[in-house]
Amino acid sequence: MPMDTNKENQVDHLIHYTLLAGVSVSAILLVVGLFIVLVRGTPRPEVAPPLSEILRQVLMANGVDLIYLGLLLLMITPVIRVAMLVYGYARIGWWRFSLVSLLVLLLLGMGLALGL
Repeated sequence: MPMDTNKENQVDHLIHYTLLAGVSVSAILLVVGLFIVLVRGTPRPEVAPPLSEILRQVLMANGVDLIYLGLLLLMITPVIRVAMLVYGYARIGWWRFSLVSLLVLLLLGMGLALGL
């Protein structure tokens, strides 16, 4: 029985650190992007650029694109959490919860695919 509790704690920590990392990195990108926009006076584009353009501009320290990337990461963080739940529940052996989490992950993926 203590082994199961240990695995449960490990999964709890995995989920905690996944959310913490996603929100922290997102916040850093948002703050740095806002700082660059305010210092440079960069105007906001009318239409959001495609992801490939955002990543290219981030490498050139474009503040607006850093903000876009931070927002994108903030939106993707819950999806990553659900993926970690699928893994964690399977690792513990809670197959019903793992299956439900996998279903939620598939629904999120379908929603993303249909939204694009």
